Formats: sequence, structure tokens, C-alpha cells
Amino acid sequence: MLSGKGLATLAVSTWFFGFSFGLYEILLPLYMDSVSISLMNIGYVFTVSAIFIAFLSILLGAKSDKYGRKIFIALASLLSGFSYFLTPYFESVVMMGFVKVLFDSAVAIRSAVFTTMVYEQDRKSFIASYSRVSGLEFISQALGLASAGLFISIYGYWLPLVLSGLLQVAGFLIIVFFFNEQGVSEGRCVAKPHEKEDGNRVFNRGLIIMAITGLVVTIGGSATHCFITPMFFSKKFSLSPETLSILMTVHRLSLGIPMLFSNRIVRSLKKFSYKSSLILFTGIQGFFTILATIPSDFNASAALWLLHDPLGASVWLPLRSYFIQKYCNDETRGRDYNIVNFIGSLGNIIGPFIAGYFGSMNINFPFLIGGLVIVLSSFLLIPL
Repeated sequence: MLSGKGLATLAVSTWFFGFSFGLYEILLPLYMDSVSISLMNIGYVFTVSAIFIAFLSILLGAKSDKYGRKIFIALASLLSGFSYFLTPYFESVVMMGFVKVLFDSAVAIRSAVFTTMVYEQDRKSFIASYSRVSGLEFISQALGLASAGLFISIYGYWLPLVLSGLLQVAGFLIIVFFFNEQGVSEGRCVAKPHEKEDGNRVFNRGLIIMAITGLVVTIGGSATHCFITPMFFSKKFSLSPETLSILMTVHRLSLGIPMLFSNRIVRSLKKFSYKSSLILFTGIQGFFTILATIPSDFNASAALWLLHDPLGASVWLPLRSYFIQKYCNDETRGRDYNIVNFIGSLGNIIGPFIAGYFGSMNINFPFLIGGLVIVLSSFLLIPL
């Protein structure tokens, strides 16, 4: 399924990272709610954390071009592990902000190098390899989400958070001892830069479009995901942690399983170019997010909402990554990718604020506003 030791090692470490991430996605907002932190303050915690780490990825990209990617993805596992270990010992908004900064820093570090690592391991079949490794990650997140409700009901919050930390230590050891980056960095140095097509290669037209649309789609995505997803269903339909855990598990599986086959889906759409498919499936995600707010029945709302990933993100996520890598310069791939990633990450500052502010007025508003923003981002891709 995955060719090469490097991709296999990334897949295994990614599995551990994903499982812990899935646990934390439910554990953190529910834990904050359990210690009487308001929805508005939860939004502030997520927003402040996003501001703090937004500038991190752009620095990491250039450094990884020089020092390699391995050291950074290993560091990400350690930082996330510390955030999990520390979370159950704090209850104030300030300290929750601190552990969230640790966690988001780990995610930012990993995001800064992960896609480029996959690309450098398998350039020829990048869409297929990226889809499969990412699909496995989302499936592992689903298993983490599935375990969260059970863990909370039986053990509370301490044990699953400590378990998450231990899994990150395991992921760190796997990368350190089994991932071999030798030859990859040499390939980066030998590769010649592309000719300038639209002025400075870093700011060519393609990367500018991907950066702008990345910002917009991230605003919509973080306004409809992040902490607001479990809050939307738990508050609107009074779900128990166990039911919420099942829903979030299905949500992640609805992205992970289709992503395993997204390369085949793209190739089967012979009438559509990669660009057309990217526009189409991005718009579909926003459309079904909006529809989820209409039903007053949980089953109907959940069914509509769950369609946004298999009919949307499972296809546009790998296509978007492909386009960014396509326009990057070989010699400065890490830097170029993370300039685009940095601009997009600014949406993680705006999105949680939208979710917290408008969600406190009406729990439907974050999905309505965020969904419209995602649809808008699809139209902004037309000049690509």
C-alpha cells in the first residue's frame, strides 16, 4: 500500500499522533467545560493560541530546508506529549491557554514538514501516497474519538490524557530510530530552482492564489470545526459524551476512509481537471455544512453534516496539497510551502473567534457563517 521504509515509518508515527489527536479533540473542550470555562473563554483560548503559533511555521519551513525535516517532526511528538501530560493538572483559562499553545505548536511544527516529507519520499505518486498516509491518520483519529467517550465515562480525564502522552513518546522513538532522511536532503540541494514564471518564484501567481484561498477556507474550516463541532451537537441536541464520541468517530472515518481512495476518485473524474475538481469539492463541503443547521432532528442534522467530508474534503485536501507542492521551488520547498501555510494558518485566529462569538448568540451561526466562507473560497480558486 505504501512504498518505501520512509513512508511506512511516517504512517506508523502518524497513526500514534492521530489517535492521541482524536482523543484530545473531545477531551480538551469537554474538560474545559467541566471546570466551568465558558464557551466564549474557550473561543479566546483557541484564538490566542492560534495567534501565538501562527508565525512558527514560516520559520520552521526555512530551517527544515537547511537541517532536514526529521528533527522537527520528532520534536512535534514530544511537545504534544507534554501538552497531554500537563492538561489534567490545570483548570484556569490562562493555564489552559498555555497547554493549548504547547499542543498547537506541536501541530504547527508537524504541519510545517509533514506534507513536504511525503512529497520528497514519493514525488511521482504524491497524491496517492499523501491520501493514503493522511487517510490512515484520520482513521486513527476516529479510533481516538471513539475511545474518548468510553474513557471519560469510566476513567475521567486523567488516564486518557496520560495515555495520549505516552503514545507521543512512542511516536518520537519511532521517528528517531527508524526514519532515515539520508539522501532526501541531498536531493533538495541538488535540485535546481525552477525558472521564474511570474516574477519571484516564492510569490508566483499559483502560490498567491493558494495562499489567499487557504486563508479563506481555513477561516471557514476552523469556524465549523475546532471546539465548536462537539459543542454544536452537545448543546443543540443534548448529547451525552458517549454519543458525541460516536458521532465524532464517524465524522473522522467519513474523511479517513474515502481519502484512502481519493486518488482513484480524482482519476475517475475524467471530465474534470484537477483545478475543476478542487473548486467543486471545496464548494460541496461548505454547502453540506450549511445544510446541517436546518433540521431540528439530530439524526437528520448529523446525516447532512457527515456528508461534507466524503463528498468534499477527502478529495480537495490532497488536491490542494498537490497544487501547493507543484508551485514550490525545489531548493526552498519547505520555506515556500510554509509561507503559504502561514498565511492560511492566520484563519485559525479568526475562525475560533467567529465560532465563540457567534456561537454564544446562536449555536447554528458558526456552521452557517463558516459554511458560506468555505463556499466563497471555492470561487476564489477560479483564477488558478
